[in-house]
Amino acid sequence: MSQSLFKFKTYRLQDWLSAYRLLAVPLLLYTLLSRQQTPFLVLLSLSLATDVLDGLLARRLKQENRRGAQLDSYGDLLTVPFMLASLFIFKPAFLEEQAVLLSVLVGLYFLELASSILRYGKPSSFHTYLDKTSFILLGIFYFSLFLFGFIDWLFYAAMAVAILGELEELVLVLLLPRWQNNVKGLYWLLQEKQLK
Repeated sequence: MSQSLFKFKTYRLQDWLSAYRLLAVPLLLYTLLSRQQTPFLVLLSLSLATDVLDGLLARRLKQENRRGAQLDSYGDLLTVPFMLASLFIFKPAFLEEQAVLLSVLVGLYFLELASSILRYGKPSSFHTYLDKTSFILLGIFYFSLFLFGFIDWLFYAAMAVAILGELEELVLVLLLPRWQNNVKGLYWLLQEKQLK
């Protein structure tokens, strides 16, 4: 992790919102391992809410920066595995039924992560529109699974967007020679290259 990530005196509100997700990891782990579903879901919902708020705040205040993007990415990197692990503990039947599709998404996620680390020495922070949309859809599906049960159309829509998002990020890793944060998406990158 970059040393500037630890300069707490210079943190802005959106940085603290991102940092919450890192600080919540021990509590998420404890509630997950002790099978406390409701406290786990409350903590996870706070993590997902801060994920949305940190980006909105940074854009609104025109304070987007590399540190904020990295904090956000590390928060995502630590939050997503908890979502998956919770399915093993709280929803094993769903996990078994949808193992193939979920394995494809998880495989693409880790392939993109590994590709980014190999290419840039750290995880990507593209925050593409497709990736943001997929995270929202997956979050809605995830909580609806616990509240209402399996909703097939929502699951397949979320998975389709998420898989496309991971594929887009893989292509971005291949196309961008240097680490870059807050890339809107492949379409905008190609438009930008045509204008040059």
